[in-house]
Amino acid sequence: MRRTDVPTAQAEEGALAGCRVLEISHLAAAVAGKVLADLGADVVKIEPRGGEPARTAEPAHVDGGGQRHGLNFLAFNLGKRSVTLDLDSEAGREILARLARTADIVLVDWERIGDPAEADRLREICTRDNPALVWCEIWPYGRGEHESTLATELTLQAQGGHLNLNGEIDRPPVRISAPVATAQSGAEAASAALMAYYHAVRTGEGQRVDVSVQACVVWTLLNTTMTWQCLAVDEVRGGSVKKERGNTFFTRLVWPCRDGFIQFGPVGGGGGAVREQSYATLVDWMRQEGHYRPILEAHDWNGQGRFDIPQQAYDEVTEAIGDFIRTRTLAELIEHGMKRRILLAPVYSIPQLLAAEQLVARNFFRRVEDDRRDATALHPGPFAVLSRTPLAAPRPAPVTGADTVRVLAELGFTGDDIDRLAAAEAV
Repeated sequence: MRRTDVPTAQAEEGALAGCRVLEISHLAAAVAGKVLADLGADVVKIEPRGGEPARTAEPAHVDGGGQRHGLNFLAFNLGKRSVTLDLDSEAGREILARLARTADIVLVDWERIGDPAEADRLREICTRDNPALVWCEIWPYGRGEHESTLATELTLQAQGGHLNLNGEIDRPPVRISAPVATAQSGAEAASAALMAYYHAVRTGEGQRVDVSVQACVVWTLLNTTMTWQCLAVDEVRGGSVKKERGNTFFTRLVWPCRDGFIQFGPVGGGGGAVREQSYATLVDWMRQEGHYRPILEAHDWNGQGRFDIPQQAYDEVTEAIGDFIRTRTLAELIEHGMKRRILLAPVYSIPQLLAAEQLVARNFFRRVEDDRRDATALHPGPFAVLSRTPLAAPRPAPVTGADTVRVLAELGFTGDDIDRLAAAEAV
């Protein structure tokens, strides 16, 4: 790791202290860069003059001066530095080549690069004098037959199988509004880049990392893929009431309580003895509170014979459980669930999430003051607590080109050189 190449202000003792990352991104590679920045890497964004398009993309915050700031940009570019370069100019490519000599990882995505041939040209520039460099690229479908096919978040959720699982069974599928496919690919790319970086540190050999968003989405389907592989059952969407784990019957998974919702699968199998014990404890609690009904123990709801229980019986036991849950507050359900080891979980709203007791105790959400944008926000803090190599505290996303002069100076460019290069780029 190039500790001597990293400016003193960046050389914190994080897990990736001494690692320099160059990022040419829109969203996917920005998520990857955010993970590496959290781990202590010096992440340098390379942006066009005026900044990358993600800076103003919706959804956006409008500051007091009427300037738009894309919220995804603000969220996924904390702790980075920004350098503006015209990568189409000879001067810009010269600077990129110099930067790449000091870098360990380069992150790019299709929304910024667009054309695989252009990515290949940039990779050749970056690796020419740095054979240990890890080049990590994110494409909708990865390299191969469809490498030039562009895609949106909607099409990637659809072609990764995710879309088919969301929404009500009697209505068309719907996409999750957050960019889950794109963000997931960024997280997976960070992991893959680190594997390649570990190899490079040990051997001095860099490599190209090819990440497919579609393939990353498939990994988010969890039980759905295993249900098909093990049972040849294609799960169907059902919203809060669905056929889970290959069941032939519908069970409720999201339940309204007095002041919110919980996620709970009391009947329907899956989870083995732990789920059976959870259900038995729930029945005991309902009995103590005067809500017991014979239907609760009329069948072996989670046993081997559950597939022979008619849907009507499941509807009846669901009604009994639902009537009880509606009498309880979210706080009561959480408290008793943890105390009695019942497998339920709160469905938090954002205000409830920010006030969640365990997250508050861990000082998870951090207030970030961003005077340059007239904004203050709570950001998720370190995603893990490392005792010897702590993750970096969040710092505001950089202003466009804020670090250009400093980074060029670190590369050995003089003031006259910087002026010459700027003039050449302008031409």
